[in-house]
Amino acid sequence: MLEIRLMKILTFILLMIFGIFNSQEVKNYAFESLPENLDKPILIYMKTDWCSICKIQKHQVEKDLQLKNLIDEKVYFITFNPEKHKESITFFGENHTYISNGNSGIHELAVELSSNKKPLYPSWILINKDGKVLFRNEGLVANGTLKLLISTSTPLSVTNKKPSEN
Repeated sequence: MLEIRLMKILTFILLMIFGIFNSQEVKNYAFESLPENLDKPILIYMKTDWCSICKIQKHQVEKDLQLKNLIDEKVYFITFNPEKHKESITFFGENHTYISNGNSGIHELAVELSSNKKPLYPSWILINKDGKVLFRNEGLVANGTLKLLISTSTPLSVTNKKPSEN
């Protein structure tokens, strides 16, 4: 009887420890809190509250401890909701503002970062420390792709321009 109780207690403790480590939150930066001299790339995750694919993407990332660790170590990670972020953003020396459309609106930085000036969600943008876009994807991205992208931080697609030159 005592052995069974001890086993239950030990199992409970192990599950709690595993749960604590697995629930690690990714360090999230704000545009304003980025250091002046960047020593690693910036990974921007653009999403909205209403986007169901964004919720799937968030769940995929949250359950992958290896990916969360890579994000924390290798990039400045910014979660950006362009429909809610109404404050002005200075990014690579350029000021960007919120464009109101009555009850709603969008941040002009999201328009600049999107590939065709019309943001799709979710969007992932990897920008190097010099402001060059290394990767851009609009839509769901597999965790394996994100791991490769973050591990190498090398251009994997189309654009090598500053966000303002798109």
